[in-house]
Amino acid sequence: MKVRETQLPGVGTRYQVSFAESGVFTLLLHNDGDREAFWSEDEDSDSERLFKTTESQARKLAEIFDGTYFEPVPEDLENVFQDARIRWIAVPVNSPLAGKTIREGKIRTQTNASIIGIQRETTTVSNPSPDTQIRADDVLVVVGSEDAFETLEELVTG
Repeated sequence: MKVRETQLPGVGTRYQVSFAESGVFTLLLHNDGDREAFWSEDEDSDSERLFKTTESQARKLAEIFDGTYFEPVPEDLENVFQDARIRWIAVPVNSPLAGKTIREGKIRTQTNASIIGIQRETTTVSNPSPDTQIRADDVLVVVGSEDAFETLEELVTG
């Protein structure tokens, strides 16, 4: 297996994985956070797009490939936290949420996700209030379901 990385100015980064048996898997990481996967039978063939994912979906696929994906099985809580996960979601410079408070962004009501912390440069804001301002380059520490993360990522990227 051979991996090649190519920077695509204005687009993102392309990773091409060539397999000895045959075939080339291409992963395109867009600057906006989207990921696209392509397949071709060989390096000279046109690639066929397989799928497009969000950052959250890509993270879940990576956990599956890595063998670290964990689906908790509640015993006493009767599925109370069945879909609960924690994710770190970066706020890009051009995010429509940058400069708004958590309340103004209506994050909880629009996504069903809860911000439990904000990593801001070298500090961490634990249990931020609804009036805490979200800033560009913040990393939101969020608890919620996979659906909530996908909705929040759409909200964060605009």
